[in-house]
Amino acid sequence: MIAAFLFTSAILAACGGRSASSSDDIDPRDTVTVPEGITGEDSIVYIENAVYKDHITVSDFLDLAEVHELEDRLFLYHDSIATLRDKAAMRLANRFMRMHYVALSGDANSKLQWVMAVNAVLDTFRVAVPSIPKDSALNEIIRVADEYSSETQSEMNFQCYIRSSVDYYRTIEAYRQWIQAVPSDIRLLAQEEYEAWHDLNSARFTLWDEVSYRQEWYSMKPMEIEGYRENLSSNRRAELEVERDIILSGKPYQQKGKTVTAKEWEQWIADSSVPEDIDDLKKMGDADRIPSDSLVADRVNTLKSTFSRWLKARQALAAALPKEQGDAYDFLTADIHSRMVGKLADIIPYENW
Repeated sequence: MIAAFLFTSAILAACGGRSASSSDDIDPRDTVTVPEGITGEDSIVYIENAVYKDHITVSDFLDLAEVHELEDRLFLYHDSIATLRDKAAMRLANRFMRMHYVALSGDANSKLQWVMAVNAVLDTFRVAVPSIPKDSALNEIIRVADEYSSETQSEMNFQCYIRSSVDYYRTIEAYRQWIQAVPSDIRLLAQEEYEAWHDLNSARFTLWDEVSYRQEWYSMKPMEIEGYRENLSSNRRAELEVERDIILSGKPYQQKGKTVTAKEWEQWIADSSVPEDIDDLKKMGDADRIPSDSLVADRVNTLKSTFSRWLKARQALAAALPKEQGDAYDFLTADIHSRMVGKLADIIPYENW
C-alpha cells in the first residue's frame, strides 16, 4: 500500500497536483487513492474519473495532463527524425487521445464538453501549423500514426483505435452543431434525442463487444471492434445529414425498408445475445469465455431500455414538427431501426470506413 501511495503521488504530479498548505489549496486529485494493480496511464484516468465523474467541463479537459500511450508509441522513438509539422501533429494527437481516454467513461454532456475542448486544441495547433486547414487537422493525427507505425499487429490495432476516436469526435461535433442549428423551440427535444442516442449507441456497442463477439484469442479483434465503432459513428453522421435536410430544408424522405416488427426486433436481440464463437469455445472446453447469463441479461436489458428511450425521444421530436416533416422524420427513424438489425444497408459510402 505504501508503494501504491508513493506511485499515486508521482501520478498526481503529472496531473498538475500541488501540495496543499491550507484547505483552500487542496487539489481534489490529492484525495484519491489509486487501488493496487492500477498503474501507468490507467491510474491517471482512475484519478480523473474519481474527481470528475460525469461533470467534467471543457476547462477540466484542457487542464488534463498531456499523458497518453501514443506519446510512448510514436513521439519518444522518433523525436530525432520528425519534422516540426510531425512533432506538432504528434502533440495534437497525444492531447486529443488523452482527453478522449478520459471522455470515454463520461455521459452524453461530457462528450459535448470534450469536443469543445478538442476544438480549442485544434485552434492551438493551427497557430503552430497555419498551413493546415482546421477541418483537416485531425487527419494529421491519422497521418503521423500511420507514418510512424512499425505495422506490427499491435500498432495496426492502435491505428484503428485512433481512427475510430477521430471519427467519434466528428460525430459528436456534428451532433453539437446540429443541436445549435435546429429552431429554438425544438432544441431541447434535439438535445434529448442526442442523449438517448448516446446511451443507445453505447449499449449496442457494449452488447456486441462483450456478448456477441468474444474471440479473445484473435489478434485482429481490436481492429474489428474499432471498425465496428467507426461504422456506427459514420452512419449516424450520414443520418444527421438526412435529418438536417428534413427539418431545416423541408426535404421529403421516403422510407427505404420495411418497418421492423416487434418480433423481428426481439429475434435480433436473441441472436445477438449468443457469442459468434460459442461452438468453438465449447469444443475447446473453455466455458469461462462464454458470457454468463447474468451478464447477457444485463446487457440485453440495457439495450432494450435505451432503445425505448431513444424511440420516445424521436417520436416527441417528430410530433413537434409540421405533419409532413414529422412523417418524414418517422420514416427515417424506421429505416435507422431497420439498419440496426441488418435489414437495410448502411447509408455511409463504403470507402468512408
